Amino acid sequence: MNILKKIIIPFVLIIVLLYAILSLYITNIAFQPKRNIFEETPDMYSMNYTNVSFKSDDSRDINLNGWWIENEKNTGTIIWVHGLDSERSGGEGKLGMIKEIHNLGYSILTFDLRGHGNSSDAPLGLGIREKNDIYGAINYLNKNHNINKIGLYGISYGGVAVLDAAVNNKNESVEIIGIFSDTPYFSITELLTKEVSDRTPIPHFIAKLLKFGIIQSGELLQNMNIEDIEESMKNVSKIDFPMIIISCKNDQRIPVSHPERVFSYTKNSKYVAFDYCEDHGEAFESNKEEFMTEFENYFKNKF
Repeated sequence: MNILKKIIIPFVLIIVLLYAILSLYITNIAFQPKRNIFEETPDMYSMNYTNVSFKSDDSRDINLNGWWIENEKNTGTIIWVHGLDSERSGGEGKLGMIKEIHNLGYSILTFDLRGHGNSSDAPLGLGIREKNDIYGAINYLNKNHNINKIGLYGISYGGVAVLDAAVNNKNESVEIIGIFSDTPYFSITELLTKEVSDRTPIPHFIAKLLKFGIIQSGELLQNMNIEDIEESMKNVSKIDFPMIIISCKNDQRIPVSHPERVFSYTKNSKYVAFDYCEDHGEAFESNKEEFMTEFENYFKNKF
């Protein structure tokens, strides 16, 4: 029996140690954004723009870069927030959406979130820490353009960030008057296995085995409890004004149940589920006319 204990205990300790090391290693990789730099600029869509730079609200070390696309019609101002691993242009096709918003008379500020595009290095905040980047954008608009009413648009990762920003907004000088959240997720814990497998070299079944270790490692390495995101999305119930939540019924990356659950916590809001989208986050590209009608009707007369 003693010999057996001498064999089993060291073996178990080695397995636990290997599990912990692998969890920490994979978590460190998974929390690093994949940098992409814009290939298109607003002038390619007949929009004049200015390069701008400002600080995130939670750190003077995080510098954010973006475009200020001013509109003489002055219908209102929209902060446009991209998705995970994207950048200020939103990637292929998204400047087309920004152009449509501009055509409605809105000025637009779009920028690279922390760790993305040309902004400062920073680990992923999973859409929660990024609210501070949005506050930085709000502060910039208020101080430099005397803007005191803001509409927010965010897609996927950005869709979560704009919701969390509205929940926790403490800037008394600027009012967030509306949110158009395109395909937000409700829980990272549920999406974790696939996302980790997609973002790291490990196969799906190993990511599934490491799920507990990755959640614990996220808290240890990034001081972030992944499970807090669900609580944050439940807190959208604190937002007093109506919102629009968008989803695609055939979305394979963020299942339709996620935006549905986000919507269930909102007040007097509207939920729009498109029957088909070509890919994740492509509600606009696949349903352009209906998408823009929803956008126009939602923000009309809010400013």
